[in-house]
Amino acid sequence: MARLLIVNADDFGLSKGQNYGIAECHRYGVVTSTTALVNAEGIEHAAQLRKELPNLGVGLHFTLTMGKPLSPLSSLTREGVLGKWVWQMAEEGDLPLDEIRIELQAQYQRFIDIFACEPDHIDSHHHVHMFKQIFPIVAEFAKEKSLPLRVDRPLAKQGAIDTQGVLSSDGFDSQFYGDEISQALFLKVLDGSLARNEHSLEVMTHPAFIDNPLRASGYCFQRLVELDVLTELSLKKAIVERGYQLGTYQNLI
Repeated sequence: MARLLIVNADDFGLSKGQNYGIAECHRYGVVTSTTALVNAEGIEHAAQLRKELPNLGVGLHFTLTMGKPLSPLSSLTREGVLGKWVWQMAEEGDLPLDEIRIELQAQYQRFIDIFACEPDHIDSHHHVHMFKQIFPIVAEFAKEKSLPLRVDRPLAKQGAIDTQGVLSSDGFDSQFYGDEISQALFLKVLDGSLARNEHSLEVMTHPAFIDNPLRASGYCFQRLVELDVLTELSLKKAIVERGYQLGTYQNLI
């Protein structure tokens, strides 16, 4: 029986360059899935582009660390925007959990309004849903909506997070990131999953064409390298040789 490989491109909607890069890697490479930043400036463009990509799974990339919130999240914002100070608030036990529940619902509804469908699954920008205080909120929401959820099991174990009953892939890997991107690294991730005898795996990616908005990102030209690797013809062949079948989170249901 083939193992399921979900190659998810995060940050759909971040910018036109990001959107076009994800589309390129879906059309000509191995990306099967993406997750949308519904409060980002390029989200309308992403929704239009999605109409040309009917087989691309699109999930919700829940964010509490950038852009403007879609609900009155006064406790998490500074000068009206979200930011990475959420980590400090989490460490201090000062997260406004009721407001976060409302924002999750607002971002979910925005996704439906703009894409005219429910999300394929849920994950989050900068892995905020893996915070110990936030995970139960997102997990409960995913269960209510019968949606799969990305689960980083090493992070869950480290934070003593209970993932029981959550529909997810057997494995999740975020190693395909940074300054040493290569096909060898991607295949190392697959081989590690095979060694753990995981029957389904999500690999996180961030391919993009570089545009002006992305030039301001701390993770910029590496996205272009990811795009090159993920569209190499030899990569798809190597994936098949390892017994994987490319798919989306919906293949878990």
